[in-house]
Amino acid sequence: MYSIIEYKENMEYDWDEFVLNQSINGNFLQSRKFLNYHPKGRFEDCSILFYYKEELVAVCPACVEWENEKKIFHSHKGSTYGGIVISKRVYRTEKLLELIKGLEDFLKKKNFNKIIMKPSMNLLSNPSMDLMYYCLGYLNYREYKELNIYINYQNYNPDIISNLSKMKQRIIRKCIKENVQLKKLSEDCQIGDFHEILEGNLKKYNKKPVHSYEELLDLKNKRFSDEIVFWGVYLDEKLVAGTMVFEFPKYGCAHTQYLAADLAYNKLSPMSFLYYKMAEYYFERKFRYLSWGISTEDLGRYINMGLTNNKEEYGSEHNLIAIYEKDI
Repeated sequence: MYSIIEYKENMEYDWDEFVLNQSINGNFLQSRKFLNYHPKGRFEDCSILFYYKEELVAVCPACVEWENEKKIFHSHKGSTYGGIVISKRVYRTEKLLELIKGLEDFLKKKNFNKIIMKPSMNLLSNPSMDLMYYCLGYLNYREYKELNIYINYQNYNPDIISNLSKMKQRIIRKCIKENVQLKKLSEDCQIGDFHEILEGNLKKYNKKPVHSYEELLDLKNKRFSDEIVFWGVYLDEKLVAGTMVFEFPKYGCAHTQYLAADLAYNKLSPMSFLYYKMAEYYFERKFRYLSWGISTEDLGRYINMGLTNNKEEYGSEHNLIAIYEKDI
């Protein structure tokens, strides 16, 4: 039988120690060190911890959401992935089913009406999350699937450019001829230039970046200087494209959180050069995967075909990211 308690600020060390060093599917995106970069008041935290015989065996980062007066226990919206972060000790069918049922009973007593969870994708779990997916489905959670596109280096030719489509190969060679250069962005002003490009890309969709410039500096300089890396493509000393990459050495996976290019340089296609150089860089570092992110919206109901086609032209493969919900 599990005991379940609500997260309190004095539990930060135990939480992060479990997520980073004891779980099979945790990473820095679910750590309190990452979640706490959000200003207080942005989210109403309702994260919980699970103990089995006094041992911490799982956590669930979450926040309160409201929908037509329904109180929702939602995977923490300050992170890419939430859901249940779990230890190998209890990652067995019977124990996992019992844990999820215990979660539901606990949340009912807290007057929640609905659960929405977005577990880690299989690229960021060892072993895979398939048992988690099955147990949630078995307990009548509705499942939605997003399409993620990534490079699987186990199926990749070491001659990196040969994995790309013929069109992309021509673009890369043109960029090389134009003396386009890749550089790591380390100065605050360089991050500022990148953020301006990102804002320009999203403006046409009437959207803003998830992270402000100040938040990017906080993440880079104070919290995760080793795990979060910024890269830029330069033409004649001018930044024309860039990316923010999350690195997860524990799983041999890198994930491009942002990819953006100066729209004035579309004919040159510096973004193609950036994709190529990222593929080359993480191959050389012996990573297993390079994730480009999802190409779907609205819980997988809409697929951005242009974005999908583009990501596929780098010799990419596909995996699913599942979202689960249930009325309780």
